[in-house]
Amino acid sequence: MRRFLLTACCCLVLPALGGCSIWGRLTGQGQLASRAPMDVRIRAVPNPDLAPPDPAAVVNRLYARAADAIRARDYALALDLLQVAAARAPGDVRVLNAQGVVYDELGRFDLSGRYYARALQADPNSAIVAHNIAYSARLRGLKASSPTLQAATPPLAPAAGPAPVPAGASNPAASPDSAAVTSPTLPRTKA
Repeated sequence: MRRFLLTACCCLVLPALGGCSIWGRLTGQGQLASRAPMDVRIRAVPNPDLAPPDPAAVVNRLYARAADAIRARDYALALDLLQVAAARAPGDVRVLNAQGVVYDELGRFDLSGRYYARALQADPNSAIVAHNIAYSARLRGLKASSPTLQAATPPLAPAAGPAPVPAGASNPAASPDSAAVTSPTLPRTKA
């Protein structure tokens, strides 16, 4: 009896399953998705009420996010953000200086030197860039009397120079930690 029921069920179910696979081909509804590639174009719909963002504000936001990434030691994200900011504002001293800082932290002094040079071209009187160049040179092991460090210092106006220190007094500004002055938004940390 069991054998008969099993045979009867198979005889009833198999044609029904075979019919399901053939029925779609017969009616043309067998394929839910066509196999031919479709060309889909997506376009943004302009919104007349929405004003385009201010380019300077976009660069400021990218720079702020990059500064946060540098503080978090996420240098890959910082470089990505700074490269986008540099593409939008190629002469921004803050962005070029920050790229130099990131490459210093990564130990790529050749690249940091390029970005510091571009930052100095954009603003030759930037004390922050000059101090970062000096700090980069110290990271490479160069002495304070080297031509690289002397060339990094911007020209100072007579009124902007520091007060003279007597020969016998200690100079707190000569300590290595205070000489590594950086941008207030991009603090330097020792690894």
